[in-house]
Amino acid sequence: DGAAYRAQLLNKKKKIVPVVTLVLYFGTKRHWNKPCSIKELMDIPVELEPYVNDYKIHVFEIAWLTEEQLKMFQSDFGIVANFFVQKRKNKYYTPDDTRILNHVDEVLKLLSIMTEDNSYESILSEQEGRVKNMCEVAERLKKQGKIEGKIEGKAEGKAEGKAEAENEMTKLFSLLLNAGRIEDAKLAADNEDARKKFLKEFGIID
Repeated sequence: DGAAYRAQLLNKKKKIVPVVTLVLYFGTKRHWNKPCSIKELMDIPVELEPYVNDYKIHVFEIAWLTEEQLKMFQSDFGIVANFFVQKRKNKYYTPDDTRILNHVDEVLKLLSIMTEDNSYESILSEQEGRVKNMCEVAERLKKQGKIEGKIEGKAEGKAEGKAEAENEMTKLFSLLLNAGRIEDAKLAADNEDARKKFLKEFGIID
């Protein structure tokens, strides 16, 4: 605010245009609990208090708006505000707002920043076309989760399979070497059929 007023003074404006800054608080776990004025930050002697100018900030707690207040919004911000109100009430809330988004990019980027979840912004890079409302956003997120789950499951399956095979081989070589069967150990290392034969022989696999 100070910089805005200073810029006007440097431009030698005869009438200063008022500057209003609004603080939008998106916290869902607790109400705003920080000072809202300069005086709240000071330890002012009683005799000086009347002479100290105060400066306040205007904080709007978006996630704590009432249903009546939400209905007053006519722009995309009403959809954003409703999202955070529902998130406060239920942290597992899945977007179900059917209202059409006019500024999809801006809304999804804002949600990514405020929720610290890049999944919202990642939707913008998908090739399936633009989403129209928060219901479609939820569907995309659900699909992303399924794909990521499949990829993760395949990776874990491959890792487990590889680890199991390595354990079987280690056990087989140990048994062959302990039995003095060095040539069989070499054969098992080079030949898959021979390896399976020895694994069955020692009961490591069926």
